[in-house]
Amino acid sequence: MDILLRSVMGLVVSMGLLFAGTVVADSPVVISKPDSHSVEAKGKVNLYRVQVEGMDFGAGKNKAHAEVFVSLDSHPDIIYTLALHGTNNMASAVNKEMAETLRTAYVSKSPVTLYRQISMNQDNNYKILMVQLD
Repeated sequence: MDILLRSVMGLVVSMGLLFAGTVVADSPVVISKPDSHSVEAKGKVNLYRVQVEGMDFGAGKNKAHAEVFVSLDSHPDIIYTLALHGTNNMASAVNKEMAETLRTAYVSKSPVTLYRQISMNQDNNYKILMVQLD
């Protein structure tokens, strides 16, 4: 019985450490670094497009369902997207704030840092995860 109890406790501790390590791995260590699922892009916003909900952009694997589209002068061929639609037509407050931040950066020609998703299936169209003014 003692061996069985130790085995079960060892399994529980191992599972706890596994999940704890996963949570820590996804969290940024410092504010100047993205999480492990993001790619950094820096530059000035050279295109800022807003469109009505329901109009898709792109085709095939680069098709995006979003309302805000941005490109940076450092990567003019890449489109970064931000969805403002949500459940019951209520957009995320964070996405609205990111859209406003990007608009402000576009108007003032201020440099920004975007953190975008890592995607194996897209070539030039990426979802924005974080925005920071530089």
